[in-house]
Amino acid sequence: MKSDHAKLALFAFGSVLAVASSTVIAKDLTSKVTYLEQGWDVEQRAAFYQTTQGSRMLPYDWFLNLEVEKGCQKLSAASNLRKMGFLVDERSDTNPDKLPVGLAKDVDPVKGDSIGLTCAACHTGQLKYKGSTVRIDGGQSMIDLEQLQNGILASLEATLKNDQKFARFSKKIIGKLASDDQRNDLTAKVIHYRDWWKGRIERSKGLTPHGPSRTDAFTIIANEITCYSLNIPENCAAAVAPNQYPFLWNTPDFEWVQYNSSVHSPLGRNVGEVTGVFAETEIRSDGSVGSSANINNLYDLEELLKKLHAPAWPEKILGKIDTGLANQGDAIFAEKCLSCHTEDPQPRTEPNKYGTTFAKVNFETPLSVLQTDSTAAYAFATRRALPGAFLPIVNALGIVGADNKVPVASLLNISGSAILKEFFTTGDLLRSPIEYLGYRESLSPTIAQLTTYKARPLNGVAFTAPYLHNGSVASMYELLLPAAERLDKFYVGSKQFDPINLGFSTKREAHSVMLDTSALGNGNSGHEFGTDLSHDERMAVIEYIKTLQ
Repeated sequence: MKSDHAKLALFAFGSVLAVASSTVIAKDLTSKVTYLEQGWDVEQRAAFYQTTQGSRMLPYDWFLNLEVEKGCQKLSAASNLRKMGFLVDERSDTNPDKLPVGLAKDVDPVKGDSIGLTCAACHTGQLKYKGSTVRIDGGQSMIDLEQLQNGILASLEATLKNDQKFARFSKKIIGKLASDDQRNDLTAKVIHYRDWWKGRIERSKGLTPHGPSRTDAFTIIANEITCYSLNIPENCAAAVAPNQYPFLWNTPDFEWVQYNSSVHSPLGRNVGEVTGVFAETEIRSDGSVGSSANINNLYDLEELLKKLHAPAWPEKILGKIDTGLANQGDAIFAEKCLSCHTEDPQPRTEPNKYGTTFAKVNFETPLSVLQTDSTAAYAFATRRALPGAFLPIVNALGIVGADNKVPVASLLNISGSAILKEFFTTGDLLRSPIEYLGYRESLSPTIAQLTTYKARPLNGVAFTAPYLHNGSVASMYELLLPAAERLDKFYVGSKQFDPINLGFSTKREAHSVMLDTSALGNGNSGHEFGTDLSHDERMAVIEYIKTLQ
């Protein structure tokens, strides 16, 4: 039975890596935010926001009591976290410490409680328009992960350097009557976390700021496995390929996920995701892997996402849709866009051996035609690394090259499969392994898939600017312009929404970040489909896009 479980674990990664229009007010969270009807009730929304996935960033009580670098304000203060793009709702029975959306307590009876990121951190959007604030569950957030990480590191360093800061922190954590040994032990622990965060930031630093709404997830995950956990510094790579946080509705049904259509298994994707956002991972000398990834919670979160759907355009807040203009846009969309961006009902795969079908996504437009920034696709498809403790496994697979390296994708496959093998063998299984895996078989993507970007359905896309995989195009109107006419520099981070052009304000705000499209990985070229339209035709297409739900 254990052998079968180990084989099923591989399905989660597969050889893919081996080479309703009404609005409601959620009174229990905050009376100032309008929640659009997306298929979740209040309890389901809270579960998405607050369910731990096994991410462990800092001891929980540290997060509540550390101060910012300069001054006495708490790191966890709502005003401080809002500067980083987090959404902070009101205190509730399920959130007594008023954690922002996307931060949760991870409980461990041995190691103690930690603070960690949840899926909601990157996948909960919010927009503002004429005094109204609208939440988009499953949408793209504006959090700036780099600001969060830098803020934590600065806080730890300041706590070590400033005796008064350390005294206040120490009093909260171990009490004012603590012994010298206890204070020395706390100092050692703060040094440990300071050093870990410093290394984490350095090994996955980009050439330019990723800023709000973006991160180079593949590079970061690969660095945490091949560089840090395998303890091979030369395996590290700079995070030069930031991607926009994708919106989540419909994704559990997709045949393939990720911008490059590289992963068939939702559980495999989710294990990789939490590995990149602070799961504790240990690669042992025999090639087995231990992880704090919470597989049961990851499964439950994926099931919850199956109930989520795209929001309808809230006409009472953002303005009525011009149905006549939208009908004109429908015809233009069918001519210019529909061959790539299919609409509901989406075409489906043939039933697999479990009788399951999936929504097809289009990844058949090669980069030579698409002509969008290729950095992210090629960085993943071509990266290689030394295998370290995985050497016996990659030797058996026969994938070691003359350079003694293997594709990084293979190492991620091995690591993720090992995490699931350990869970399926010794974990707290609440269902059969194949149910965890969504009744999916092990499928491998083609090289063509890995070296282009998929065209997903556009329902709800009106709320998800900036556009393209790397967030390099500020609005939908600009996406319908020739690349040479798009903004080459603009600020990201504002939640002020533009319902005419479908974008957010590009003006500089207190905590916004400049996106320079001339930087590596930030290119705004390509996707020149429909760019020959007149202004009126573009506006018609935009009006039609507002209707897509």
